[in-house]
Amino acid sequence: MTLRTFLVLAFLPVACGSGSLPAGGSSAPRESPGTASPSADRPANPPDRVATTASAPFDGGEAAFRTVKETLLKKYAGASVSEDALYRAAIQGMLEHVDAQRGGWNKLLSPYDLDAIRSDLQGEVVGVGAEIHFDPVSGYSDVVGVLPGSPAEKAKVAPGDKIVDVNGRLFVGKTVRDVLAEIRGKAGETVTLTVLRADKLLVLPIVRERVAYDVTRDLMLPDSVGYLQIKSFNAKTRAGIDRGLAELADHHARALVVDLRGNPGGSFDDAISSAEAFLPAGATIVRVEKRDPKDQAHLAKGATTLADVPMAVLVDGDTSSGGEFVTAALQEARHATVVGRRTFGKWSLQTIDDLPNGYAVKYTVGVLRSGSGKTYEGVGLEPDVEVDADKNGVVAAAREADPAKRVAMDPALRTAIALLRR
Repeated sequence: MTLRTFLVLAFLPVACGSGSLPAGGSSAPRESPGTASPSADRPANPPDRVATTASAPFDGGEAAFRTVKETLLKKYAGASVSEDALYRAAIQGMLEHVDAQRGGWNKLLSPYDLDAIRSDLQGEVVGVGAEIHFDPVSGYSDVVGVLPGSPAEKAKVAPGDKIVDVNGRLFVGKTVRDVLAEIRGKAGETVTLTVLRADKLLVLPIVRERVAYDVTRDLMLPDSVGYLQIKSFNAKTRAGIDRGLAELADHHARALVVDLRGNPGGSFDDAISSAEAFLPAGATIVRVEKRDPKDQAHLAKGATTLADVPMAVLVDGDTSSGGEFVTAALQEARHATVVGRRTFGKWSLQTIDDLPNGYAVKYTVGVLRSGSGKTYEGVGLEPDVEVDADKNGVVAAAREADPAKRVAMDPALRTAIALLRR
């Protein structure tokens, strides 16, 4: 079985990283697999560039491998070494070192990692059902939202709470992947959150469950502007987009803001399907360069709802992979104005192949280009209008129920609406 994915902040939807991701209800693949966070494949920072030495040829590699393997089995001191452990290390090494530029996206996935990714791509994870925003400086995670009926809601976790530690572990200087890896886990097991609420410190044991989450949100903003947030791309995303666009059309939206901030990607096919909801027939969504010299272009079939209204797209440094090529497609083919900050810069396609022992390998099978042939690999897509916004302020704005107050608290959203008035 093969999965085609943009496993980036494998959110993959209700917890938030340097953006927002689900903590047991969230996004990714991404991001995110093969990482500390089983459901998020996109690291909070670019993957470490794996150094490979190409200064001299490595002849006789197979014989050298056998020699090293036998030597380690016989002589290695300080740790127990098994043949299977060496084969696992060899596979991990091949994946990480095959490509100095993109090796950080290639992973050996355990059965647990694989299950987490597949669940995330179906719009569910095993966790607590709280959406969080992580601050690596303080190590605290702000609770942005709580899913109805989730373990977090049952435990009285509330928006505005700060998660100080998870299972007694602090996260200063760590990444959102580290936090999510600790919060998520096996269904039926307990995770303990220490939460700061006003001036009270609460210790909340929560039993993990399999939690379904929504990756889209829509609402009407002032000036008859429709707003549609897309947190990641999974099996539920296109249906959520269609519902949101229909709702906004019923309220006579004259313009549209598509919010892809913090969107780490997810399923490639679902990102393609989601882009089609906005683009004219025949528009190129993305081009994929594979080993086959002939590029593969993915074309839109034609949008039907709010297909002609002016559009703005919000992005930030956590908009990655599928979030980026969808942005580029809307910019080029829909003439959408891109507002916010430069995107992450992951323009490659990974696939997942099962192994006979229940593990799987995730590896790069394509390099992406926009419809016009541009790629933003390693540099990110620069917005048409740059708006620098404090992430904590944006998170606070997302919790605001009053649309006018929300716009006032969110500089990028406020800028997008001003541009759409023209």
